[in-house]
Amino acid sequence: MGAHDTEGKRASPRSSPPLHEKSDSTEHDEQDTHPTPDDNQGLLHGNAVIEAGGSDEDGEFSASDFDPDDSSSLRSSSTSISSSILEHSYQNGRRYHRYRHGRYPLPNDEAEQNREDMLHAMMLEATDGRLFYAPVGDNPQRIADLGTGTGIWAIEIGEKFPSAEVLGLDLSPIQPTWVPPNVKFYVDDIEDEWLNGDDFDFVHLRNMIPILKSPVTLLKQVYANMKPGAWVELQDVDGQVHTDDNSIPDDWPLKRFTEIILQAFALYETNAHAAVFGGQYLAEAGFVNIKHNYIKLPYGTWPKDK
Repeated sequence: MGAHDTEGKRASPRSSPPLHEKSDSTEHDEQDTHPTPDDNQGLLHGNAVIEAGGSDEDGEFSASDFDPDDSSSLRSSSTSISSSILEHSYQNGRRYHRYRHGRYPLPNDEAEQNREDMLHAMMLEATDGRLFYAPVGDNPQRIADLGTGTGIWAIEIGEKFPSAEVLGLDLSPIQPTWVPPNVKFYVDDIEDEWLNGDDFDFVHLRNMIPILKSPVTLLKQVYANMKPGAWVELQDVDGQVHTDDNSIPDDWPLKRFTEIILQAFALYETNAHAAVFGGQYLAEAGFVNIKHNYIKLPYGTWPKDK
């Protein structure tokens, strides 16, 4: 098992290419923690993800609920978060996100949140305490954490850069309420089409590439919404079993287990082992100065002599 960290830079003058595609850590050519759409000017999408009011019996929005000529109606519909977005679905004793139900295959309950926070601790241990590798400088002003989960990375990066605006996005509204004043969380699907206009200095994705249906499409959207010279960083764990001497037989139970996981992810049209392609995805999305770090991680503990 290994951790892949890939970063890429946006080097060319900013243009408005089609919004689609993905990457590792790459440079882009150069409080209410769940705010309403009025506070989210030009953030990502032009949909009603966190608008309230005008919902039908199923908790979904319809086009007829919003009259583009009725500004007062639009304002009133944006004054609070839709209750349906804050709700959850339950299956087989586990809790899942309701918004875009089924889009993300893993639960969002307390057990899963604990796992995510343990994964964060593991990544810090593996990287000697580094939240990122990209050379973003001492004063990034706009930072996005895509697929923020519990929000732990976004909160810590907000504490590290108190003058920066940090935005965390996720399908699940599971982030804490009490966070640094410069950190905000949004409920949204990062694979929807973005709106141009957000000039980020740094975009971070952790363990997102393996569950994206089209990593390159998302990364192209990231590219289109970054400042020239900005950076994107991908941190992904690849669960494939390896040894230095390639001594693992094909029928070894743990290796077979990881193959079954790969098959399960394929049912969601995703690739559980996509972490190894991070650099390729970044290049296809237009990023330059791509750097890749690979860190070996043990299944279990390292031998005592390591």
